[in-house]
Amino acid sequence: MIPSHSQLYAKHANGSKFWQGAALYERCLADNQENLQQADALYAYGYEFLGMSYTAYIHRAIEKIQQYGIDHVVFVAREGYLFKKIYDILVHTVPTAITAEVTTTYAYLSRMSTFLASAPQLTTREIVISNYRATPGGLGSVLQYIGLPREAFASLASAHGLNLDQHITNHWNDPALLSFLNDSSVQSLVRHYHQQSYDKLRQYLEQCHFFGNNRKVALIDIGWDGTIQDNLVRAFNHLPTFPLLHGLYFGRREVKAFFKFSGSFSNGLIFDTREPSMHEKSLSSCVELFEKGAGAPHASTIGYEHSESGIVRPVFKSAQSSSRQEEIVGNPAVAVMQQGILDFAHRYTKQLKAQSFSSDSVMPFTRGLITRHMAFPTSEEARQISYQLGQHAEDMGAEDTKSLVMKSERFWDALKSGKLKSAKQLLKFSTWKSASLKLTGIPGVHFFYTLRRYLSG
Repeated sequence: MIPSHSQLYAKHANGSKFWQGAALYERCLADNQENLQQADALYAYGYEFLGMSYTAYIHRAIEKIQQYGIDHVVFVAREGYLFKKIYDILVHTVPTAITAEVTTTYAYLSRMSTFLASAPQLTTREIVISNYRATPGGLGSVLQYIGLPREAFASLASAHGLNLDQHITNHWNDPALLSFLNDSSVQSLVRHYHQQSYDKLRQYLEQCHFFGNNRKVALIDIGWDGTIQDNLVRAFNHLPTFPLLHGLYFGRREVKAFFKFSGSFSNGLIFDTREPSMHEKSLSSCVELFEKGAGAPHASTIGYEHSESGIVRPVFKSAQSSSRQEEIVGNPAVAVMQQGILDFAHRYTKQLKAQSFSSDSVMPFTRGLITRHMAFPTSEEARQISYQLGQHAEDMGAEDTKSLVMKSERFWDALKSGKLKSAKQLLKFSTWKSASLKLTGIPGVHFFYTLRRYLSG
């Protein structure tokens, strides 16, 4: 008699953490097999892939919260929307139980809503960061990225011979730009808007119970570069009530040297570039998929305002903006996928109650599962993401959107019309190259791309 998958995994689980995770995963699949056979493909994708990835992350985060003695957990918008739901499912089941004194909040924070509060001056640093994070543009796009109204600086820029829409190509040595940055009138105006942003963000964080003497706060977020944490440290680290801040992220792509010299810690719990591996390369091949999978249905936060009652509330990107409209189109599909993710978290919790295991037991398999899906997606998986999830928008106020996976019909139409450059552009601007190449159907192209990616340094 041929043993079942469950029996094989259970046999190997005693001697290997990878197989321990595989055995747990198989039990979670078996527990929902009837639903999975009839479910929407995106529900199955959420359950069979992202569910394990996100739940293992939150499992580890809960262990770290207990280990570090965290007082308050801040779930950062917009990925914190789903992470908090998973946390609420798991929190009372993880063996290292969190005490009732640990409080939580969902905070409407973004890179854009925190940047200006951390920048009392406009320098080449802000220009470099904005051109790195967003599509490179002129001084006008830099001002927009930071959160400064471009119209307020138009006449000052013109006085120094600058066109707000002209691309900045030599920000270190451009005489007109350096003259603009050294103008006391410019910096005085920057400080005016900075102070407004600083005051409102500080009050909003106070409403979120962020500050406190001898307080330890954890940020739960998708992570990547830790920009929001960096902004908070730069803005408020001088305050005596600034907490000992721990960024407990899904992933970290780089390490900011600034964190080494502040009361702040930053760690990627699923992957961290301080521990490079093939799994880190897999996840970083399309971080936008993980953002989309955990993202809230509401728009990104672009700033804050005072209500009539005096509290500070978030200001969201306009629902009429083109990028927001693109997001809204994909929201129903994301909701289906997230239901699969949450159903997996419930099954995972059921196994946790029965066996009481640590996150270490599932990490090797979880990372392997990520590599399988990200580096070797099936054509059907790639097609579902391409046609149902819609566009991905950044949170820095710009209207730019990205396709996670290009549509193969547009690629082949361009090739058949002799528009080779257009076909290459479609591939270039899709964020998930492995899935896009898989959809082309060209024999060997996905294999050689993957081989080159993993053999490169």
